[in-house]
Amino acid sequence: MLITMSEWIRTAASSPWIKRGLLATAGLCAVLFLAVGAYGAYLATFLELPKREDHPPLRLYAAPFQLKSDLSVKEVRLVERLQRLGYHAVTGEAAAAGDYQLTPQALTIYLHAQPESLAKARMIRLTLDQGIVTEVLSMPDGSPVFPVYLEPELISGLRGASRQVREWIPLSEIPASVIDAVLAVEDRRFYSHFGIDPVAVGRAVWRNLARGLVVQGGSTITQQLAKNLFYSPQRTFVRKMKEALAAVVLEVKYRKQDILESYLNEIYLGQAGFVSIYGVSEAARRYFGKSLSELTAGETAMIAGLIKGPNTYAPTKHPALATERRDVVLRVLREQGRLTEEEWRIAVNQQVRVVPADDVLADAPYFVDAVLRQVEEVIETPLPEGLRIDSTLDPLLQQASTEAMESGLAKLERSYPALVGTGQPLQAAVVILEQSTGSVLALVGGRDYRVSQFNRAVQARRQAGSLFKPFVYLAAFEASREGKAPNLTPASLVADEPVTFESEAGAWSPKNYDRQFRGSVTLRSALEQSLNVPAVRVAKSVGTRAVTELLRRLGVTSPLTEDLSIALGSPSVSLLEITSAYGAMANGGIWVRPAILRAVADREGTSLWSATPDRRQAVSPQAAYLVTSLLDGVIQRGTAAKAKQLGFPGAIAGKTGTTDGYRDAWFVGYTSDVAIGVWVGFDDEQPVRLTGAQAALPIWMEIARRIVPERSPTFPRPSGIIARSVDPKTGQLATSQCPEQVSEVFIEGTEPNVYCEVHGGGMWERLRHTFGFS
Repeated sequence: MLITMSEWIRTAASSPWIKRGLLATAGLCAVLFLAVGAYGAYLATFLELPKREDHPPLRLYAAPFQLKSDLSVKEVRLVERLQRLGYHAVTGEAAAAGDYQLTPQALTIYLHAQPESLAKARMIRLTLDQGIVTEVLSMPDGSPVFPVYLEPELISGLRGASRQVREWIPLSEIPASVIDAVLAVEDRRFYSHFGIDPVAVGRAVWRNLARGLVVQGGSTITQQLAKNLFYSPQRTFVRKMKEALAAVVLEVKYRKQDILESYLNEIYLGQAGFVSIYGVSEAARRYFGKSLSELTAGETAMIAGLIKGPNTYAPTKHPALATERRDVVLRVLREQGRLTEEEWRIAVNQQVRVVPADDVLADAPYFVDAVLRQVEEVIETPLPEGLRIDSTLDPLLQQASTEAMESGLAKLERSYPALVGTGQPLQAAVVILEQSTGSVLALVGGRDYRVSQFNRAVQARRQAGSLFKPFVYLAAFEASREGKAPNLTPASLVADEPVTFESEAGAWSPKNYDRQFRGSVTLRSALEQSLNVPAVRVAKSVGTRAVTELLRRLGVTSPLTEDLSIALGSPSVSLLEITSAYGAMANGGIWVRPAILRAVADREGTSLWSATPDRRQAVSPQAAYLVTSLLDGVIQRGTAAKAKQLGFPGAIAGKTGTTDGYRDAWFVGYTSDVAIGVWVGFDDEQPVRLTGAQAALPIWMEIARRIVPERSPTFPRPSGIIARSVDPKTGQLATSQCPEQVSEVFIEGTEPNVYCEVHGGGMWERLRHTFGFS
């Protein structure tokens, strides 16, 4: 039986249950309406689109350069440093901040003001004697002043005139082609909807139901902007409703042009290493090395296509997928009449070419990545905008390292064609440390940052090979200094003869690089020639635990083996930690933790973090000096004798490293001021088939040639070190009858007291020593 609508209403009105249900529903709707209204009012009050001034630049600075006596103006490239900082030469007196005058007698500099350090602009004069600074004077009174620093240079990761990571571009300066491409694939009805596009939502719902899963979204540009600015990325119904309401509020509160400008500057478009790319202008610069106005139709379409999946469609990582997505955008543009048939044909046939801007790559990208990672660690939050970051980088040393590495690898590939065509490029890494402070002055993590952001100087762990041998001898010298076995000195003889050691893994018979044995050799000769068998014998006598404990004190944190293979460098280490360990030997046995970061301040200048030096006396100055003396012999007569070609009057110490199968080639060397480490190899550990002397040493030599002063001082000899003349064949004190005599250094109290028993004599030497004439 059918009833009319009016009858149903009369029946419902007379039913108390239905009446209550209707009232409850109406009340719930009213509450919901009020809640939405209140939330909308709240959003209208507090939602603000970002402005250009909301993105202050993140400023990352190099270390300030100290002006002090004894500097060589030429060797430290002081004029170039001034010019990089915007100083200009004048012929008359320096009269304004930024002027400098150079004469044979003096370099006068009118320093810029340095607000961060509360330093006002002032004039100083460096008096010169044949190009060497003799005094640093404050002008015009001529009083000595110390310390004086040049302002730090702004470095990589921050580019262009504004030096920003994210550069805000007004909508009026964004080409119509870029706007058309973005609207075509993201929100074609942007100018007609009110923040929510019912047509797009309906189409998305229909396609998702037809496919049985979510394959398409219906968010407008305004919704995407609201989500990116104000909400978390999680997908829930409540979050989508908030996002939709926020989009409506933005549409009411702002003009379409304001919303579009914010969107095009705020949209996330991928990663360049550790730096996030925001905005279409930054994407054009990072991916193609161009401004927006210089983009081709294909490049414009590729940037627009990135919005759907910035990391999925990144041309640096997935060129095939990026091309596929670009072609989708180009097809839509053609269908909408934004491209002619000819323009479309040219664009789809254009090969993807990622060419990041020179200014993105030139100034230490691997170093910048490492700094930004550490900043996030120390402030325990994602990078806020407006930070001032002070680093330890020396830009000129960084430039020298990068250029030497690039030219060195190219030369290796020309000399050894087998290194090319292996499926991946030959790689290298460089670290320069100031051992007295631990400051990382330069760091190159790979050959081409555009191709790979993996930092081989910090993140890679490779077998150390012969680089570990000096630490075996260091452990032995330290034990001898303490009066413990095995009582070894640089003149002690050790057998370079066939030997077999038993271990849990079975019998092991170490062999030398050339498969030859030399009989009895001194420890000095064993290290200079990088002999394996003597190193293992010494490790056996001193104990592997003593070696591993020593390495730990020297800052090696990578896993270490507790067997005799440690003497030959079986553990894997990073270039940074092994260079730091070598630097401690040049620093009187004091290890200083490597540092790339000096300080961090927020946009108001409030300090968020500052570095505190972490140092310890890892080994005695005397034992460290003995090893330095041995490593000086490696340069003079040993496996790194090619380094003598540098012709420096000062001292250099260092060691080559070559691993089993020739997979890694190393050289780590140091002066009294800096330690330089170089690694060469392939990422997949395929053999390089070259030794450390062949592959790594030439790059190290070129870096040293550029940065090590000609007047580099010799290594200071600590107290408790004495020199004696010995016969290298016996290791005993030399007599007048010994055909060969060398001066050897010893820790006082460990020197030999027996005169050569092979060649005889020694009576006159004993008398001289007894009566104090020796």
